[in-house]
Amino acid sequence: MKVILNKGITVKNELKKEVDLDFDKLTGNDFIAAEKEVRQLGDQSPSVVLSMNYQAALVARIIGVPVDDVLALPGSDFKKLILPAANFLLS
Repeated sequence: MKVILNKGITVKNELKKEVDLDFDKLTGNDFIAAEKEVRQLGDQSPSVVLSMNYQAALVARIIGVPVDDVLALPGSDFKKLILPAANFLLS
């Protein structure tokens, strides 16, 4: 799924205004590692799939950036990336 960002995100020193959220790139190991990462950040959500931190961690893995880069995005860009992740996890 292609997502067009307003401000963009820097990936490997290049500003990207369009990212491809291909959730099939993720493996089970990615899901477990993302959960561990957000738990270490203090996320205590009873169901991790409902956590925006977890969704951001998965998106970050797809894009190839640290989760902090996704969390630091302006609200409109953050929402554009998180909603597809939530839909993927909850469908």
